[in-house]
Amino acid sequence: MRLAAEDVARSLRGSWHLMTRGAEALRELDLSRDGFWRSFLAFALMLPATVTILAAVRLTAGLPNSAGLFTAPALVLSVIGALCLAILAVPALLLALRPELGQAPRFTSFVIAWNWAGIVSASLMAVPAAVYALGWAPPALALMQSSFFAAIVLRLRYCVARAAFGPEGRGIALPLVVASVVLDYGVIRLFGLF
Repeated sequence: MRLAAEDVARSLRGSWHLMTRGAEALRELDLSRDGFWRSFLAFALMLPATVTILAAVRLTAGLPNSAGLFTAPALVLSVIGALCLAILAVPALLLALRPELGQAPRFTSFVIAWNWAGIVSASLMAVPAAVYALGWAPPALALMQSSFFAAIVLRLRYCVARAAFGPEGRGIALPLVVASVVLDYGVIRLFGLF
């Protein structure tokens, strides 16, 4: 099982299109069993965003980036763990609350779309992190920029849930977004970030 550049581009584009075209954009994603597992392999695509977010977190922690980004291994592992767990937490919560969902095709579609949207989300959040890490924005402005990008991420999460769960997705999408915010906060606190 491998990730072809064309598949990656189509999947990332498809997850972004969920915000504008709804469930129709799910056709751009590989919703097969192999597509399910490839959506987890795609976490490797978060490497550039991870490095950028790590640089911002280091500054927040009072560590100069001039000393090298990887001089605090525990912090590196915390950032990687937090980014991955932030994506995995919502599907895991759904399975914990309703184990029968694991056999539902809509849930599989949700996980695939959620994983690809998670990569897009990490990339979006890396933009204000990069601006802050480069010293182009003071902390207050970086926080405001992060809030703007976080709103886009929340909109994307809402659209993923709505598209994947179909007509009943309206009733589940908003609670999922709220749960994702609570879980994101819990993950950040768990890993001692910010």
